[in-house]
Amino acid sequence: MVISAPAQEIAADEAALSTVTPIAEILGENYYYDISFLWFDHLAEGRIMLEKGEQSDTYRAMLEARTLGVAAWLTGDRVQRYVSVMRVADDGSLSSLIYESHILKKKKGKIDNRVKRYTFDSENRTILYQKFKGEKKVSEELIPWSHEEWPDDFLTAFYNFRLGNSGPLVPGASYRIPTFKREGPADIQIEILPEKARPSKSFFPAGGHLVKVILDPDVFETAGGDVFMWMDASGRPVKGLVEKVIGLGDVKGTMRPLN
Repeated sequence: MVISAPAQEIAADEAALSTVTPIAEILGENYYYDISFLWFDHLAEGRIMLEKGEQSDTYRAMLEARTLGVAAWLTGDRVQRYVSVMRVADDGSLSSLIYESHILKKKKGKIDNRVKRYTFDSENRTILYQKFKGEKKVSEELIPWSHEEWPDDFLTAFYNFRLGNSGPLVPGASYRIPTFKREGPADIQIEILPEKARPSKSFFPAGGHLVKVILDPDVFETAGGDVFMWMDASGRPVKGLVEKVIGLGDVKGTMRPLN
């Protein structure tokens, strides 16, 4: 949903208004990132991918970060993984079916996997929230959804934005995307920063699109920090910055060169 967009810029770029990328064009994308935090480079690696789901009409997106080297030793080979299963809705946009967050750590030689899973039932207007420890389910709650706007998880929202389903990539445009948290409805705020609003000291290059995202701090376990993403001319997410990650500070990611 568009909050605002400079009319003169949109009018000057009419092609952008109608540019929606078919999901088939980015299906199979699989990008790796070098991740840095604190005072060190390459302490972790990240990955984002989009593939077909198990059912013929579904898609599966995954965002993952895992620590390396000394950081892996200090964090118990920590892995954070976010998975979304999506379907194309009647209006052509992607709609969330299942969203999971995983935190994996090695303890005493065994992998401890804490999972939160949300299962969306738009027909019955409910969201099933479950928590698991390994294969064991530790809690379950059925959340009725009485709000008019049906929510997306953040990965589904990202791919809708990536494909142009949320609107054109016009500098100065702002979008509000309905999402959820356990307590109820929430919003993802997206702003495509104009050149004059870009941070003065940044590792983001000129050109492309620098996107500022405000979402629930619980998603990336931040102390209220924002997320920035730099997209190149083809719309690929080349660089990212997550501010104020608890215990790590600002976390930066840069896409590795494609083979």
